[in-house]
Amino acid sequence: MSEALSDAEAKSHHEHSIRVRYAECDAMGYLHHARYFVFIEEARTEALRAQGVRYRDLEREGVFFVVAKLACRYIRPIGYDDVVLIHTSIERFTRTRIDHNYLLYCDGELKSEATTTLACVGRDGSPIVMPDRIWDLQQRARPRRGDGGDDG
Repeated sequence: MSEALSDAEAKSHHEHSIRVRYAECDAMGYLHHARYFVFIEEARTEALRAQGVRYRDLEREGVFFVVAKLACRYIRPIGYDDVVLIHTSIERFTRTRIDHNYLLYCDGELKSEATTTLACVGRDGSPIVMPDRIWDLQQRARPRRGDGGDDG
């Protein structure tokens, strides 16, 4: 997938792989449905790290991205010892919100897709404007489509 993306698009997409451990499976040997959310959270934080930002540094500064909405569609089961390749992309980005899309593959087969909406909040849980350095990173990574501006 990555080889077909422009440089700007490649910066707004990230790939992360995780091997399914035995303890993450249900009695049938499949990845437990709740673990999918742990996998996509890991993929999302690794995508941020790949841009040079550590989530724990944001937390120290009083900036938190909380999950406001989460959806997952299970297409085919993922089993013990499978390597899951997670494609993470940003679908919408504003000063207070980030919408991600996730595609989970094993051996090239789409197994699941998920979406999250994150809200940027301060220590008290109230919405805040994200730091300029995060906003600027995304603006540089965002693919440009014609002259149209962003409402963001």
